[in-house]
Amino acid sequence: MPTNRALLVTRPNHDLITQYFHKWSEEVLHAAEKKNIKVYDLKGKKAVKSELESYALTQKPSLFFLNGHGNAYVIMGHDNEPIVNASSSLGEGIIYARSCDAGQALGALLIKNGAKTFIGYKRKFICGYSPDKITKPELDPIARIFLEPSNLVVLILIKGHTSQDAHNRSKEAMYKNFRKMISSAASYEERYAARWMWGNLNNQVLIGNPKSKI
Repeated sequence: MPTNRALLVTRPNHDLITQYFHKWSEEVLHAAEKKNIKVYDLKGKKAVKSELESYALTQKPSLFFLNGHGNAYVIMGHDNEPIVNASSSLGEGIIYARSCDAGQALGALLIKNGAKTFIGYKRKFICGYSPDKITKPELDPIARIFLEPSNLVVLILIKGHTSQDAHNRSKEAMYKNFRKMISSAASYEERYAARWMWGNLNNQVLIGNPKSKI
């Protein structure tokens, strides 16, 4: 089934971590619009299973950017409602899930259900943050270290590169940040958070076709 050159984003906004994902996803939305890529933005209370499945069926987006909590078999949306599970079929697009553990099992099941490529995390995706910046996530220097490299997955894809390129560029950016975080110039907060960056770096996986493009 052919896909449309479009981006579907889920970005719930009901707790601290989804608040950060919600805000930092805006960079990706703006970049897609500049590339004349159609954007379907399922934000806040719209990040629910019925909306996601409706858009997947009728609009057939070529790229899915799923933000939210998760586990090995489920990705969640608004108020932690399960929106993607083992029986979900999102068409033949590329899926990037900024969600814990979905790379363990769910990613392979979504490939089996028709997706071209899945990029996600086989363990926890951890985003550090500065407690004094929680009302302004976009100004949080610790969160930036984590969320800019993860945004790169989608940013590289919408520039027309392959899934493998996007996966690699994201991991390279994580490693670069990790090196800075363990350097003598790093702050205490950065050094403390370095272990989480190392985990994200090692747990990001690509499943399916590495040559796929949107």
